[in-house]
Amino acid sequence: MENETEVAEQVNEQGQVSAFSRVMRFILRLIFVVVFGIVLGAALYLGVPALYRSTIEPMRANTERIEELQESLAMGFSTSEKQVEQLGERLVEAEGRLAEQIETTAALQAELDGIGEVLDDQASKISRLTILSNQLEAITADLDETIARVELLEVTLSEVEFPAVEFRRQVRMISAMTMITKARLWLIQDNLGQAAEEISAARELLANSMVDTNVVDDEITQIIERLDLALADVRTMPIVAADELEIAWKLLVEATNPQPFTLTPTP
Repeated sequence: MENETEVAEQVNEQGQVSAFSRVMRFILRLIFVVVFGIVLGAALYLGVPALYRSTIEPMRANTERIEELQESLAMGFSTSEKQVEQLGERLVEAEGRLAEQIETTAALQAELDGIGEVLDDQASKISRLTILSNQLEAITADLDETIARVELLEVTLSEVEFPAVEFRRQVRMISAMTMITKARLWLIQDNLGQAAEEISAARELLANSMVDTNVVDDEITQIIERLDLALADVRTMPIVAADELEIAWKLLVEATNPQPFTLTPTP
């Protein structure tokens, strides 16, 4: 009996100890949970804002900044594309203007070339006119000289009895001078046919003069040689022919100078 009582007491004590232990463990767990909750709450209360400020807020700011940069880049690209398009349009317009300017320059150059040719032609004509003017002045002087020779011959004839042979010689030479002067005028007018006819007439007149007198006249022979050269060149080299005619005319001037001879006064 006593053993059973002891056993019962032991069991009762063990039951009390076990219940106490469970209560203590519950209390400890409750305290742990409360402390953990407090710590967790404190951590959440203090850590979340810090985490937000240190991580989330910078990330958000960076995201916003990236978005702003993307917008800026997009606007920049759009502006650049517009500028490139505008530059392309301006380049096309500039190329068009350049092409027009090139065409205008080419047209002006062509006009300048044409004007240059006209000026060259005018200069050639002016030079030709100057030459013709000088030749006309020379021929006018030659005509004056011929007239003076005729007047001198008339005065001589009125004052003295002029030998018939010398008279015919002088008249024919003066006539030849007149024909040569006409030939030079025809050459100036580029009428080569008429010039050749006058030269031939002058040559024939002088040649007949020697035939009539049956005397070889060295002066007339030299003049005829010059006229032959002029006839050979008149259609191919009129300038050379004009020079030959001028030489022949000067020889005629020398040949028509008064020669000393015995004069018989007119009664």
